[in-house]
Amino acid sequence: MRLPDWQKRFAEFGQARASMPFAWGSNDCCTFAAAAVEAMTGANPMADFPVYSSEIGAARAVANVGLQALATSVLGSPVSPIMATVGDVVLLINEGREMIGVCNGTTVAAPGEAGMVMLGMDAAIAAWKI
Repeated sequence: MRLPDWQKRFAEFGQARASMPFAWGSNDCCTFAAAAVEAMTGANPMADFPVYSSEIGAARAVANVGLQALATSVLGSPVSPIMATVGDVVLLINEGREMIGVCNGTTVAAPGEAGMVMLGMDAAIAAWKI
């Protein structure tokens, strides 16, 4: 359940992450989305996940179930990406790889090498209502 001031908290999250570079375990696609959800709801969906700090560690965390199943296990059943609204978590394909981001209206916010990037919703394959 989103907090009453979720929009302000989501905007502050975006400002804080705007120039934060990609980092495994602290600002990768999963931790980015989890931090956005925590900003809006007060609850971190990755609180019980193992800590990792490398691409190999992240791969191990999702290897047995896959990214979509992992997101579903903490966020509930996915919906069609056309149902996603601001603040919802989105699974998309970017450069041939699955990744998680957060809907920002008509785009998906995600961590990039030098800071937050906006990707097209047309690459979305699933979404979770927050």
